Amino acid sequence: MRTLRSLLGAAVLASLALSFTACTEQATARINDSAGPGDPNPNPDPDGGTGCEPASKNDEIRLALAPACEGCHRIGNVPIFASLSAFETGLVYNERYVKRGDPANSLLVQMLKGNAPGSYPQMPPGQHYDELVASGRVTLTIEQVEAWIRDLPAPPEQLETPSPEEFRVRRLSAEEMVVSLMDQLGLTLEDFVSTSNADWRNRAYVVNWNKFFVWPGDWSPGISGEYVSDQRTIERFEALGGGNSLQYRKKDAIFGPSAGQTLVQMSQAWCGRAVDKRNNPAVLRYVTLADTSARNPDAVQKNLRYLYLRMLGQPPADAELKALYEQVYLPLESQSTRLAWIGTCAALIRHPLWITY
Repeated sequence: MRTLRSLLGAAVLASLALSFTACTEQATARINDSAGPGDPNPNPDPDGGTGCEPASKNDEIRLALAPACEGCHRIGNVPIFASLSAFETGLVYNERYVKRGDPANSLLVQMLKGNAPGSYPQMPPGQHYDELVASGRVTLTIEQVEAWIRDLPAPPEQLETPSPEEFRVRRLSAEEMVVSLMDQLGLTLEDFVSTSNADWRNRAYVVNWNKFFVWPGDWSPGISGEYVSDQRTIERFEALGGGNSLQYRKKDAIFGPSAGQTLVQMSQAWCGRAVDKRNNPAVLRYVTLADTSARNPDAVQKNLRYLYLRMLGQPPADAELKALYEQVYLPLESQSTRLAWIGTCAALIRHPLWITY
């Protein structure tokens, strides 16, 4: 559905991913080039901190740590890398992690060194922070983090004040995509895996041929060691940006080319399965495959409006509905109504309103 609104939404989503990566690279270079951790002018450019320029020394540290930490902590239960305010509130001025002026007793430093007490002695898990620095993935050293904590100023007075300018949109995680799409399309596990064994739910899943199953590698019964019969199932999930705790694989918070390509294939395959599933009103609620735009135009329009609302969570504007009908549904209906509804369903899944939250 190539309306102006849809194209602009997709462009914004892509630019966010690219600009965030570019900003983290510039931030680490700026820290390394600065006079020292006590540099009184961390933002000398005249633009006042717009674009990629950090708003403060804390923002420089946030962007420099992001390549190692934001994969798990940009969304989820501890989204401390979602914004500067989240970073300062949840980490910088949270004495559980950072003790101002005392880096040796700060949990953040201890986790980076891999000797923190408790259940998470090392962050990020799976690879020592020093190794990330040595590989060039991160350029902010532990010594620079310690210097920053040593000279950390007092928290600002308005630390807890919500900012109306804060950007609140994020991409859906891979888990959210799988679970919500199954629910929206009226699909269950039984539509993808073999149920011939009475105990199939507690055994390694056997994927039915050509079902394009997408499932995380660490969800029960994944601990069995032989999770699914088709390894591509897990590869697709990870391509969507999913992590794997059993293999210390982080989530990818960026919606990149691999995620986009996988979602295109997944949307087409899963919409096809939903349309072909008997007695499934998830996609075909007000029409059957015998209804065409010439034979039953009112039912087709009603089903288009229903499907838009179901998939995107808001009723379509007249212009959006017209574009969906003329640019997606009608061209495919000339081949078959089945392809028309599969294509319409898949187009809505790739809509920026579905991909983001």
